[in-house]
Amino acid sequence: MNKQPINALFKHIKDQCRYNFIYSDEVISDTMRISIDVTNMPVKQVLAKVLPGNNLIYQMISDRLIAVGRSRPVVITDDQTLNKTISGIIVDQKGKGIPFASVGLFESGVLLAGVVSAENGYYQFSHQFIPKRQYALKISSVGYQSFELGFIYPDTGIITRIVISEDRQTLKTVNVTSDRPLVERKTDRYVINVDGSVLGIGNNGLEVLQKSPGIWVGNDGSIKIRGNQSVMVMINDVVQRMSESDLAEYLRTLRSEDISKIEIISSPPSEFEAAGSGGIIHIVLKKSRKDGLVGSLSGQYRQQEKRPAYGVGVTLNYKLKSLYLSGSISAGKDESDYIASTKISYPNQDFYSSTTNRYNNNGRLMYRIGAAYDISENQAIGIQAIQTNNKMNQYFDTDILFSGAQSLTGDARSEWFRRPSLNGTTLNYSLKTDSLGSGLKVIADYVNSKRTELNNFRSVYTLSQKNSDYRNSTPNSTNLYSLQTDYTKVFKNTVSFKTGLKFAATKRDNEVVNENFINGSWQLNPKLSNRFLYRENLSMAYASLEKTWGKLSAKVGLRAEHTDMDGNSITGNEQFKRDYLGFFPSAFISQKLNEQSGSAVYLNYSRRLQRPSFADLNPYRLQFDDYLTQLGNSGLTPEYTHKLELGAIFWKGFSADLYFALTNDKIAQLANPVAGNVIEYQRRNFNSSNEYGFSFNAPIKIMKGWTTNNSLAGYNLSYDLDGYQIRQTTFYARSQHQIELKGVVDLDAAIDYRSPHVSANTKIAYQLYTDLGMSKRFLDKSLMLRFYVSDLFNTAREKDLTEFSGTRIDFYQKRPTRNFSLSVSYNFSSGKKFSNKKIEQSNEDEKRRIGN
Repeated sequence: MNKQPINALFKHIKDQCRYNFIYSDEVISDTMRISIDVTNMPVKQVLAKVLPGNNLIYQMISDRLIAVGRSRPVVITDDQTLNKTISGIIVDQKGKGIPFASVGLFESGVLLAGVVSAENGYYQFSHQFIPKRQYALKISSVGYQSFELGFIYPDTGIITRIVISEDRQTLKTVNVTSDRPLVERKTDRYVINVDGSVLGIGNNGLEVLQKSPGIWVGNDGSIKIRGNQSVMVMINDVVQRMSESDLAEYLRTLRSEDISKIEIISSPPSEFEAAGSGGIIHIVLKKSRKDGLVGSLSGQYRQQEKRPAYGVGVTLNYKLKSLYLSGSISAGKDESDYIASTKISYPNQDFYSSTTNRYNNNGRLMYRIGAAYDISENQAIGIQAIQTNNKMNQYFDTDILFSGAQSLTGDARSEWFRRPSLNGTTLNYSLKTDSLGSGLKVIADYVNSKRTELNNFRSVYTLSQKNSDYRNSTPNSTNLYSLQTDYTKVFKNTVSFKTGLKFAATKRDNEVVNENFINGSWQLNPKLSNRFLYRENLSMAYASLEKTWGKLSAKVGLRAEHTDMDGNSITGNEQFKRDYLGFFPSAFISQKLNEQSGSAVYLNYSRRLQRPSFADLNPYRLQFDDYLTQLGNSGLTPEYTHKLELGAIFWKGFSADLYFALTNDKIAQLANPVAGNVIEYQRRNFNSSNEYGFSFNAPIKIMKGWTTNNSLAGYNLSYDLDGYQIRQTTFYARSQHQIELKGVVDLDAAIDYRSPHVSANTKIAYQLYTDLGMSKRFLDKSLMLRFYVSDLFNTAREKDLTEFSGTRIDFYQKRPTRNFSLSVSYNFSSGKKFSNKKIEQSNEDEKRRIGN
């Protein structure tokens, strides 16, 4: 080979430029490669300056310039790109991008890194690539043939567009089993892989949360992460804006068969709303990816001591060219018996005791339909409608004993009928502006929530003047409108920028109608009746910047939220107005230690808030019975939390973290004794609460076929309730085991323990559960049967103690926690693979606060 023309070219370039050039003799397909370090000027500008006298023609291909001479081509590349990133797109045989494909980077059979392709099929690796060294990419995705492609760096042209073929043989099977761990720890969150685990069949959405490591579900349906901060629950990026109790009812309508994973984000970045002082729980539903029809059927029967519970569900997805259709419906019936007792000791030595038998008869119905259309390869529009209709009937029979200045006994009958419903419609538009992930998203939605609620109460005592016969009707309706836009710009030099705006408007109409039965007719009691109108406008904006330097990454963000609200108690002639602006900074730093093992250390900070629910702001007085009353509080203000986290991911998936949280104007429900031996429950703002704690997770493989996941957490919480201080240290431990007896059956067991903890001035006793289950798959794993026993030793119960101002309240309740269930789940498909479009909503925090 005659090198003289090339050597002359080098000399000519070095004589006329201040750039450093690296010479290489390597010839690939009769092409000479020259690497140029261009620090201050683009390569194209250099060539235009130094090469015109050589009669060379050059053109830009990807991030390289090809200079073509008279004898043979000369490839001139920017040397700065040799140790940075490679990228490309994975498409099917029709040229459509394949989302969520697993892409592994290998060298000599050793895995260097792994990524998952974006929804448009785009992937990118950042690695210390060495010139002339051979690498390989291995691609796999459900429904497609595995594919391997080798390349010699920096010749990456063949990997910029990778076409993989469908696997025709997999169309008969829609279940894919894997060895994914139950819990995966990432820098800013940890993930519970429900699909394919023991949690993935025979449970509803609330039960999945109850059995998930690190999530605490209270007896009242409240959901916490580790400590005592409230969380925001999202489903497929849509925040559920309901009260804690009604959110629990809604989650019971979800099927575990439809849940893919649960993401726990304790310190969310600025692109999320600031609501949820404890962070975010994001439930991700499964996404079907086949052309044609994909669906699942499930059913469950549960025996709860003497009462049954059962449910059925159907999910269908269909694609026709650029049109995507999806829908699901679930229905359930639940009957159960509770027993409860309350004992109250008053400062004047009076004593109250009651025993209650409660019968629950609840029915639930939920359906969701959606459609999405690809306007072009980079544009899509979608619409979704959701509807829930629940019927909850509870009947309470109570024996009452009161000893004091006027001792008496009595019987009380209470009937509580609730009919909550919610319907919402969401329209969204998305535009992808490049293959790196940049784009624009616009979301508009409307939500209407209604609830009718009736409580009938009648008591008969040995002292007739204490007899009561009244009813409370508490209807409400909420309308919520929101519009948001988000813009993301991703740069090739590992920098990304996000910004967005959002506006949300809420109107709510609450009413409390109290009527007494006097002389054979119902008569209005104006002192306990009230109508309350509420309006709130939220204006929000955020911006964040993320940068990566090798194994070190950092992200900073700032969010601003302005609240304009007013309330009007028509009956009580009471009005109030709020107008405040809050800033919520966040910062995240992560340092990878070993990319192959996934080990890393991280430090996070965020400021969050928790707004009071719409119902809590209503200045009403709701009388439950002769001794218990619930009050609203129009003076409630948001609580603000500063949270700092330090954590590490290390050996074999083990992880640990420490955190500290300081909350000002803490919102908590206080039990307060008042005149007439009545206990008033009311949410109030308290001075502050401090919380610090730790969590530790250890996945262990005991032997082949036997895996466990073990978690331990602890925290210390202190309240300052206007001078009345409470401090408590609480521990949580859970051990889950899964044993696979090949060809026979799969066994699973779990033991869950939580030590005593506090909420405001109430101390809650320890909880202990032991669960046992077995599963069997049939019909090429598309059909699964599961038998399950929860609370095997019947140890779970609710036991609370409240002490305040000389009054002591002891509460005990036993639900049918030990029950036996049989579940069946069947998955089917017909057609090729496709991606079920995600329909998003923007009314994030407001829906959670509706109270239905």
